[in-house]
Amino acid sequence: MPGRPRREITVDQRLCRRCQVATPTITVRTEPLCAACFTKYVSTKAVKRMESFRVRHAAAGSERVLLLALSFGACSTTLLHILSQHLAGQVERTGRTGFKLHVLHVDNLSSPEAECRISQVRARHPQHLYSSLPLSNVLLLNGVPEMLHIDGTEQDRDGSLTNAIANLTSATSRDDMLQLLLRKLVVSFAKTTACEAILWGDSTTKLAERTLAETAKGRGFNIPRAVSDGESPLGIPFYFPMRDLLSKEIMAFTTLVESPLDELVIQRASKPIVSTKNTTIDDLMRQYFESVELEYPGIVANVVKTTGKLQAPPLSEVEQQCELCDAPLAGQAPERSRLCYGCIRLLPQRAG
Repeated sequence: MPGRPRREITVDQRLCRRCQVATPTITVRTEPLCAACFTKYVSTKAVKRMESFRVRHAAAGSERVLLLALSFGACSTTLLHILSQHLAGQVERTGRTGFKLHVLHVDNLSSPEAECRISQVRARHPQHLYSSLPLSNVLLLNGVPEMLHIDGTEQDRDGSLTNAIANLTSATSRDDMLQLLLRKLVVSFAKTTACEAILWGDSTTKLAERTLAETAKGRGFNIPRAVSDGESPLGIPFYFPMRDLLSKEIMAFTTLVESPLDELVIQRASKPIVSTKNTTIDDLMRQYFESVELEYPGIVANVVKTTGKLQAPPLSEVEQQCELCDAPLAGQAPERSRLCYGCIRLLPQRAG
């Protein structure tokens, strides 16, 4: 029996590919979209990654609390905006939400605009709980390296941390240490405040950068856990709702969304590589993928997808973890302390 004749759909190339009504504003991976369809595309990508936290998975009156790490970069600021709208939609449809957000900003002393930004964000999204901590509070935690010393007041701790970081031998080591300490502080705060999981704003581009950067630093064995959703070695699940979006798409979203987010975002200037002496591995990877995603976005996505296929041993089988980065140590610890190879390279060598 012959099937029904297929009706050909005429697509006007001058209009948005999806709605066929408005004029395209941006081209997303070869698809021309208007501002409304583009912002819906970005929001949908992020919300789909939150399936585990739908209303039907939460008991009434006991919504789970998730910690959102806010750096005031485009990615984490956009994530907060999208999830705020998503939660408002849940309330409108069901009268309750599947989760609550506790927003944490860690001040690493390099963002003098942060205090003003926190007030602006709180005014725009007053329904969430907000906290802010200085990075030097990490010195109050157990398990920080011996080279970091605790000295009295918050101001003393700031000085101790600054001096300890400055004593590291390379720009990569200093940047790496700051990232590790920031993550330790965020994780500790999440556990202390009974948060069920941590939401990070990392994009596809950022996760691709981390994949190659961590490999170059000597932590390639831990890549599957460093960029994957779910169980983490730090005792609390990590989720990356923005993982299916490129950094350039998220940057475009901040300007095209109905209430632009530009004033909330602290822009990080891209520095040209003049000398490799003061250039970190992360900076090199960032500049590489910034150029790649402009012409070959599929390559960036494939790096993350391929990494996601790698298998790591279950954490239940891990007997020992690196005392600095918490990565599982394979079989036995290296000779020097309980550190992985990457962290041995990070810390200054002791004389004798």
